[in-house]
Amino acid sequence: MKLYKSCSTLPIRRFHNIIETNDLRNLVIDFDPENIEFELTEEQNIEFADIFETIYYEYSELSENHKLRRTLKKRHLINDWTFLYTIITSLVNLYIDYGNTSSLTLINEINEPKYHIKLDEPIDKQIIALTNKMKGLKNKIKIAKLKLAKSLESNKKQVKIDLDRDALYLERNLELKRSIDPNITPVASWVKMIQMSKEKAKDYARNTNNNSRSRSRH
Repeated sequence: MKLYKSCSTLPIRRFHNIIETNDLRNLVIDFDPENIEFELTEEQNIEFADIFETIYYEYSELSENHKLRRTLKKRHLINDWTFLYTIITSLVNLYIDYGNTSSLTLINEINEPKYHIKLDEPIDKQIIALTNKMKGLKNKIKIAKLKLAKSLESNKKQVKIDLDRDALYLERNLELKRSIDPNITPVASWVKMIQMSKEKAKDYARNTNNNSRSRSRH
C-alpha cells in the first residue's frame, strides 16, 4: 500500500478531505472513495495518524502558521505527560501490590526529579504524596486535552476553504497559462501559490499608494 507522506506529494484536496472528515484513507495513493469495503485496521489508523500529524506540522511550517505550530507542540506535550503518568502510576501500583522496591528505583531513573522517591527515607508517605501528584497530573492532562480539542476545531475551520473557487482565483491573480487542479496539486505547491498571490497583492497595493502620493504632489 503506497501512501502520501509529505506536503510535496499529498494533493491539497486530499489534505482538506482529511481535515474535514478525519478520513485517513485519503493518505492511500490509489484510494477510491467509492470503495466502501476498504477500511483501515486499528494499527493502520495509528500509523496513518502519525503520518498525517507530520504532514500537518510541515503544513504549519510552510504556511508560517504559528498558531498551528503552537497547537501541535501542545499535543506533543500532552503525549509526554500521558506517558509519564502511565509509567509512574504502573510502577507505583507494582510497589503497592508486591512491595518490590525495584519499581521505585525505575521511577528514579525517569528524568523528572520531582517524582523521585528517596529510598533511604520512609516510603509510604512518599507514595501517598506521589499518588496525589499523579492525580494532579491526570487532571492537568484532562484540562489540556479539552483546550487542545477546541484549538484543533478552530484550526480546522480556518483551514477549511472552497478549493475550486480559490484555484480559479489563483489562476487569474497569478496570470497562469494553465488550470490548477486541487485533485493533483500538492499541498506545498498550493501554499507557495497562495504566498505568491499575497505578495502580488501587497506589491499592487504598494504601487497604487506610491502612484497616489506622486499624483497628489503634482
